[in-house]
Amino acid sequence: MKKLLCISSFLVVFISAAPRVHAQADTVYGWHHALIAELHLAEVSFTHWTQGGVNALSYIAGVNGQSVRNEPKTNWTTSYKLDFGQTRLDGQSLQKTDDEINLESVLMYKLGVHVNPFASVSLLTQFAPGYQYSDTAGVAPTEVSNFFDPAYIMEGAGMGWVVSKAFQTRLGLALREIITNHFPQYASEPLESEVKKVRVQGGLESESEAEIPVDDNVLFRAKIDLFSPFNTMDRIVVHGEGSLIAKVSKVFSAELSALFINEPDISPYTQIKQGLSIGISYALL
Repeated sequence: MKKLLCISSFLVVFISAAPRVHAQADTVYGWHHALIAELHLAEVSFTHWTQGGVNALSYIAGVNGQSVRNEPKTNWTTSYKLDFGQTRLDGQSLQKTDDEINLESVLMYKLGVHVNPFASVSLLTQFAPGYQYSDTAGVAPTEVSNFFDPAYIMEGAGMGWVVSKAFQTRLGLALREIITNHFPQYASEPLESEVKKVRVQGGLESESEAEIPVDDNVLFRAKIDLFSPFNTMDRIVVHGEGSLIAKVSKVFSAELSALFINEPDISPYTQIKQGLSIGISYALL
């Protein structure tokens, strides 16, 4: 309950701080597509270097896009985010640093300017196997995940609220499915001895998004997803991400990003991943 109150307080403060720019009805109808391809590289190499260090090479490649069909009474938005990255340290084998398949489709019926009913479906999984690496030399890494293992599918329906051009949120009922194969620990019920490869949960879903210009060439983006199962309302699943993007030129950009996941059934700790990168960002559509 304390977590729910903290998260609710954060959202109230964030909504209050968001610019109060009233959304206007979009009169441009039909399909609209946007697609951005990104490639970030980092390399460090030493030759006859006496002060220590190891050679390193890493990359992150990704595609981020959106397809929108806007009509007088409906708006159908499909978003897709695909990322994959690896690193190699001092001649070791490649190790995965980023791996995400994130698809979401939302159909909204326009009742008014601000509050509208919606139906949504989303999928979150990965491309390649994921490993845990031991600090002990000679110990082989342990595979802990793979493609569609796990896969998180969410179907929801409720009401969406457009607070401003910079912020929107929605709340509704949802069905969350966790699908596994070789790694059922992601789908197994806590405190139960029975091993389950598929888990279905009903609950409340909330999703909030913000996109705020900080400067002429700097943009802040944030998204937070909450899911509270009906049978364990106090064990809230939180998936949040934020990024600060600076456009150096039409092609080059720098990005500071952070991802945090709080899933009590998987880990008692909040999982955090952060990164800073400079690379190429090009709009294909």
